[in-house]
Amino acid sequence: MIMEHAPSSPSATGNVSTMLHIEDLEASAKSLLQTTVGNYHPTFGTGSMSCSIYDTAWSGVNGQPPQWLFPECFFYILETQSDDGSWGLSGGSQIDGILCTAASLLSLLRHQSTPLQLDETIPGNLSNRAAKALTSLRSQLQAWDVVSTVHEYPSMDLNFDGFDDLMKINAKKMSRFRAEHLYAKGAPQSTVLHSLEAFVDMDSEHKVDFDKIVHHKRLGSMMGSPASTAAYLMNVSRWDDEAEGYLTYVVKNEPRRGDGGVPSAYPSTYFEFSWVLSTLLTSGFSLASLESPALSKMVHVLSRALENEGGSIGFAPHFLADVDDTAKAITCLAILEKDTDPAKMIEIFEGETHFKTYLNERNPSFSANCNALLALLHQRNPQKFAAQINKAIQDKWNMSNLYPTLLFVDALVTLVRLTESGDLPVFQDETIQPGGKHQNTGSWNGSLEETAYGTMILSQATRLELFQDFDEQFHTAIHRAISFLQSPGNRFPDKPERHLWVEKVGYSSLVLAETYRLSALRRAAGSQSLQIARARVGSTLRQDTSAIPQLSNLLHRTPLFKSTPRWEIRASMVEGTLFRPIIRALRLSVFTRKGVEEDKYFDVIPLAWPLCNSRTRIFAPPCFLFEGMMAAMLNYQVDEFMEAVAGVNYAGDIPEPRKMIDEVVAAVSHEIDTSSTRACNDSNGDDLAVATNGNHSSLKKSNGHGNNAIDVESNSKQRREEVLLPLQKFCRRALHHPAIQSASSYDRRLVTSELRIYLQTHVTQSEDNLLLQQGKFRQSTMMRDDHSFFRWVRTTSADHTSATYTFYFWACLLSSWVDNSQAQKDCFESTLEKYYAAATCQHMATLCRMYNDLGSISRDRDEGNLNSVDFPEFDNDNKDSALDAATANINRKRDELFQLAQYERSCLEDAFSRLARCEASTGTRNRRKERKMDILRLLWNVTDLWGQMYVLRDLGSRLTANGNNNNKDISG
Repeated sequence: MIMEHAPSSPSATGNVSTMLHIEDLEASAKSLLQTTVGNYHPTFGTGSMSCSIYDTAWSGVNGQPPQWLFPECFFYILETQSDDGSWGLSGGSQIDGILCTAASLLSLLRHQSTPLQLDETIPGNLSNRAAKALTSLRSQLQAWDVVSTVHEYPSMDLNFDGFDDLMKINAKKMSRFRAEHLYAKGAPQSTVLHSLEAFVDMDSEHKVDFDKIVHHKRLGSMMGSPASTAAYLMNVSRWDDEAEGYLTYVVKNEPRRGDGGVPSAYPSTYFEFSWVLSTLLTSGFSLASLESPALSKMVHVLSRALENEGGSIGFAPHFLADVDDTAKAITCLAILEKDTDPAKMIEIFEGETHFKTYLNERNPSFSANCNALLALLHQRNPQKFAAQINKAIQDKWNMSNLYPTLLFVDALVTLVRLTESGDLPVFQDETIQPGGKHQNTGSWNGSLEETAYGTMILSQATRLELFQDFDEQFHTAIHRAISFLQSPGNRFPDKPERHLWVEKVGYSSLVLAETYRLSALRRAAGSQSLQIARARVGSTLRQDTSAIPQLSNLLHRTPLFKSTPRWEIRASMVEGTLFRPIIRALRLSVFTRKGVEEDKYFDVIPLAWPLCNSRTRIFAPPCFLFEGMMAAMLNYQVDEFMEAVAGVNYAGDIPEPRKMIDEVVAAVSHEIDTSSTRACNDSNGDDLAVATNGNHSSLKKSNGHGNNAIDVESNSKQRREEVLLPLQKFCRRALHHPAIQSASSYDRRLVTSELRIYLQTHVTQSEDNLLLQQGKFRQSTMMRDDHSFFRWVRTTSADHTSATYTFYFWACLLSSWVDNSQAQKDCFESTLEKYYAAATCQHMATLCRMYNDLGSISRDRDEGNLNSVDFPEFDNDNKDSALDAATANINRKRDELFQLAQYERSCLEDAFSRLARCEASTGTRNRRKERKMDILRLLWNVTDLWGQMYVLRDLGSRLTANGNNNNKDISG
């Protein structure tokens, strides 16, 4: 949970309940309900969506007889054009600007070519306006991140870098569309009906016969869309008076309009009634506090809707049903103790892995699943729906990251409460990484509605025992947010809101903004009561945090975190404890940790990743954090294993583990049969042995009778299998990872090669340690390829840290998870990118080793491990053997090594900067590249943190058997 710039002064944390009068909030809530139903029309319903330039541009209909029916719509377009020729860019998303500019440009061109009765009133500069609009549109399209959008607009004949990606999305979507499916009288509604303007002048394969879809009209509209209704009206062969009547009401008569602007959807009765009520009722407003004729009206409308429309509803009467509006209505009625069965919602919208917003949606919605979950959790007997609740655990209907976080926190707290009370079975643990920037003003992004989201999140989170140590910070942030929410100009209906909600284009709603504002204030008052009463839930989520104070002190001494507030370090570490049970369950899944002491590093691993994730504000998803934790743990265990098992079992036969590593990596990298691989993994490799034929080795199944086993003595076989089987598991875990399998052949080869080198350098390190202990290391250096310190620290030593292997493992994760639409593409596309990536990786690994050696000069000398300062380059001419001279000599070497480490840091920063500046082949790929660089920066930060901690404290595990611990792994 990130709350930036929260003040620490006691005066800022006053009791919020003294500032908030519950009676005033309840009166304001009742007034809001009255406003919401006050404009309710018995036929058309109601709606409060803000004006949409896109729909307004389409609504300029050429009527019968030929005349522009709604000239005010065209003049609204003229008035709202920006100086740069665009529409919709201010306060909207990238796609809003494109859609609004394109639609408005079409309107300009249509009115210019056919002015009709407006000939005398249309400004004479339409050509200049259109030219500026076209220039802006081209610029916007060039910068468009096509792949990330949830919209498409394929009808403009314009070329841009993302055009091919757009056509792929369009082809995939259109491949499922058949116009004839709309024509049957009993045909179900489709989301296509909401966007018929996209099918004007469509190619013959997908052309819609508008005369054959008349039966889909509802309230005179095509699924409540002014743009779609206008497109239908202009392309139907027989004029439709009912459709004209709908548009006339929306443009001229709807009480909140009158300036020529129209919303993206009208009416939105069920949406607004259910959202307003469910939000207020789940925020502390009771039935008694809201009791009023307006409440009765809203409840009646929603009850009748579910009853008359078969248990599922859309955003307005008789529109296509969706899980969001259905779930919200069910939640309202369940809280009000009205009998409402969610069976129909489950029957219609439940999929194999999640709830669908609509039956044929392309991308799942996180917030829709949260809404479905909340509807089920509010049932009298949630146990009945345990399977669906478990299933419901990038939102596409709201552009604020705080909105889906709010829904998830609400669902999480309710889920935990019901689980701990025994009303629900225990589900698998889930983790949460809410984000957002709490600004100096007390707001999030200067937005009233987003600040309300953030306040509601924090107020709800105070109920979780997990956060009980951060009450002061939570309530300070809540206090400051409340001051913003109550400030002049932020009260209904004075404050225009950013377009956070997503329809065809973004929109806002003063009714929804005020709903969330009042709900945030009501929850905040409740959170103060909870602070006093300590009425908390979530004891089952709380993990052992006893090590956090000591570790937080260590972390605060590192350069990375010396300026980070201590409470923020502790909060990120608490988040990390949620990963601990998952990592612990896998702790011995590959290596047995034979012959080593307690793994001190284990307590740090789950904490380091959330720490750096919060510090950098990158907010990488939990899947990346988990993979980073697993990589760190396994890399530590590789060091232990190679020293305590392989090093002991083959102390006198160094070439044998070298040969074994090459055999295992080669065999695992060429395994193709996934069923065989799965069988091997399921058996934990217990029936695997190595068969040799001359100089060739391969992994084969043992039949248990020794037919394919090496004919050696039993103890020799056991010694070999102690090394072989964990190596097989480790290599399979790495190379058979789904992300590695879906990466490009180049990236797969690279990570395979780096894995082999990483393992082989452990053998080399053992050889070097032995030579050092025998006093023969310096004599041997001139006979080696890495004879100088420079070569050694850049090759053998750097590879031994695991940083190079881990870097390319993450490159495969990035190409699979970030470039998921570009499967089999190299993570780093160009020659320059590949080179700079390799340089970044090598400097990172070298810096790792130097930092590690800085902190372990004395320990390495005591244990006979090779350290950077053992190379001749660190000698000087001072032969004085006095104790003070020896101490001064060590300090000099340490200072020189530190200077070299700082040089490597500067090289790393330069290489990383050059890599980041390399432009990808398209604008879309550039945005994916930016995200990849963010996550690589997270890897860099974690790697750097381990190095900085090693300077302060040894985190390795000492051996309990023969040999010394040369644990040098400090990478993520």
